[in-house]
Amino acid sequence: MARAVARARCATVARVSEPSRTQPDPLAPLRSPSLLTEARRKAIHLAFLVLPLELLFEVLPWPRGRNQFRLLFLILVVAAIVTDLLRIHEHRFREFVRRFFGQMIREHEAFSLLGSTYLLLAALLAIEIFPRPVAATALGFTVLGDAFAAIVGKGWGRARIFGKSLEGFAACLAVCLAWGAFVSATSAMPLSVVIVGAVVASSVELLPIPLDDNLGITLFSGYAMKLMMPL
Repeated sequence: MARAVARARCATVARVSEPSRTQPDPLAPLRSPSLLTEARRKAIHLAFLVLPLELLFEVLPWPRGRNQFRLLFLILVVAAIVTDLLRIHEHRFREFVRRFFGQMIREHEAFSLLGSTYLLLAALLAIEIFPRPVAATALGFTVLGDAFAAIVGKGWGRARIFGKSLEGFAACLAVCLAWGAFVSATSAMPLSVVIVGAVVASSVELLPIPLDDNLGITLFSGYAMKLMMPL
């Protein structure tokens, strides 16, 4: 009798605890190999945050001023394009790159420019077209917004629109607003201007614009902020 009661109690506990085992784990995506690969890729992307920070604060002894930044970005763009051309056309160099970065190179980048090259090109165009605070703000939107949108969208994205997730869009907007607030607090950029820039940057990241996100986010948000800047 006692054994029967004990078995009944165990069965009851098992039935009560069973639903808890079926509850979705919000941290499960962090263990996904595809998300870990994307996170490694975006960690490299986030390293480019040094560019807008240097544009804003000029911590390093070089470069200083628009001409020196223009020269630096031009050198980096040329070096990146040459590296991409070698990767695409030289078999041994392509195998070398694949050995170290193979999983982080997307399928459409196998025989085209990498996203990092487009980001450097965006930096060069931004310093040519926009005032330095605007260029720095737009580049920050690109570096941070694109990275967080990709990671959150791949890991937790459920609601889809234009092939992307609304969760990724929300993450992009949140981090762009945070970056814009930081820039506004540490520079002469008006808060209203950076808010508009953040909204434009997040919208460009979401919309199916036939332009690499690194270029599209930088240029569209930069132009929006440039038009709103007081004369």
